Amino acid sequence: TLASLFQQEGYDTSFIYGGESQFDNMRGFFLNNGFDRVIDEKDYKDPVFYGTWGVSDEDLFNRADSEFKAEDKPFFALVFTSSNHPPHEFPSGRITPEPGEENKIGNAVRYADYAIGRFFEQAQNSSYWENTLFLVVADHDDVQAGPDLVPVEHFHIPALIMGGRIEPQIISRTSSQIDLGPTLFSLMGIEADIPMPGIDLLNPPKGVSGRAILQYGTIHAMMRDNKIAVLQPSKPGIVFDYKNGHLVATDNQDQELLRDTIATAHWPSLAYKALSYHPGSTKPHLVSSKQPPDCKSNI
Repeated sequence: TLASLFQQEGYDTSFIYGGESQFDNMRGFFLNNGFDRVIDEKDYKDPVFYGTWGVSDEDLFNRADSEFKAEDKPFFALVFTSSNHPPHEFPSGRITPEPGEENKIGNAVRYADYAIGRFFEQAQNSSYWENTLFLVVADHDDVQAGPDLVPVEHFHIPALIMGGRIEPQIISRTSSQIDLGPTLFSLMGIEADIPMPGIDLLNPPKGVSGRAILQYGTIHAMMRDNKIAVLQPSKPGIVFDYKNGHLVATDNQDQELLRDTIATAHWPSLAYKALSYHPGSTKPHLVSSKQPPDCKSNI
């Protein structure tokens, strides 16, 4: 994991959450996968707001900022916001809600945006800003069922990398969350032997198209260019064209795309069962650096 690698590099690693960390076994999972400590709702004193999912995003990011300011060595932190989960509660007086929709997801997203923006204002005026990489990423949109086997448009999510040393640019290549780890290593100048299947988006392999992996219930799919391979339980895989936001049947069944999609669906569990998924079992992935080799960034 990212945390276990940074832990080996001497980083302090923490999971910062506003709710109860026993939920979904998060505490046990993170402590067994490279995180030194977990901060959850019991660790907040006099929060500005307390709701169904725990303390507000303001409390969450205020705690993160204070933790980062107190660090005396490189750190890796995962800060998990949950304000955009039902029942969409947030403190009053921060945003102007849409009339009659105070507890709707749109207002929860506006509040999350407010809280994250406020955090970045704090970070930009802090001592840690210049030597820290920030990654803001979603897991999914407000996924809604639709006419297609996979509602592809709801898997289009934001991913933002910023920090004091980051030069602005837009990466338009089709990408997936699994590409973000290797990209961060590249930005930090870290050489590591890691079993991560993603690619460095700043130095993508020549001749390799961008792709995105989509998991929708029991359906596994992979998008490459304007084609999407879809795997359903107990049914043959099928390739669709992706046009105007919808899956369109096609006679061109790209067998290579189907094989790659099947591999991404089955390889993790097969490797796990065979106990072959271990750091050091693959050839080293050497990544380039735009920073001095001895430079350590926070993340």
